[in-house]
Formats: sequence, C-alpha cells, structure tokens
Amino acid sequence: MKTAEERVIYNYCTGKPSAVVSDVLRSISAYTREDRVRFFKIGITNDPDRRFQEAYSRHYDKMFAVYQSTSIDSVSRLEDELVEHNRDLADNIVAGGGGSIGSPPYYLYVVVKYNDR
Repeated sequence: MKTAEERVIYNYCTGKPSAVVSDVLRSISAYTREDRVRFFKIGITNDPDRRFQEAYSRHYDKMFAVYQSTSIDSVSRLEDELVEHNRDLADNIVAGGGGSIGSPPYYLYVVVKYNDR
C-alpha cells in the first residue's frame, strides 16, 4: 500500500481566487474525469498529508492540492465556488465545515476514488 506522501500530490496555483479560478477548475476537471473517477470531494486543510491520512486514506485513492494561500478567506471563497460548480458531481454536502483549519498556508484539495480500485 502506498504511503500518504505517495498519495498526496502537490500541484497547486497561488494568487487571488478571481485570477486562478479557471486554472483550478481545469485542474479539478482533469483529476476527476468521469471515465476514471467514481467519486470525489473538495476541501480545505493546512496539512494535506495529515488530512489525507486521518480522513480519506480508507475511502479515497489520492489527494491533489490544487490551490495554496495564506488567506483562509481566499481559500474558502474558492472552495465555495468550486463546490457549487461541481454540485451535481462532488461528494460535498456543503462547502466548508470540515473542522479545525489551523495556521497558514491553507490548501484547497480534491480527493478522488478511481473506478478501477
């Protein structure tokens, strides 16, 4: 079995949400292609490796950190927009609310479960 470090991929954008939203949307779309992914979820953390290990490693195959910021407001705004954009596809019941976030930097992530696993 792969370790959390092998299952968490850091490939993120930085900048103002309005300037990067289209890039982040494209990244999420690429990581969550319907022909490869059974389900996915979008969230926020300040420690992707720990978050994946503690919350997702049993039910999801990979985590992709797609955005990073020192501003929780920026990450939260982007999360809201991306969850709303993927409302019919993502496992998110609501945007946000996953627990304590901690100190910066903050990451917006998508976790995926592949079809073949």
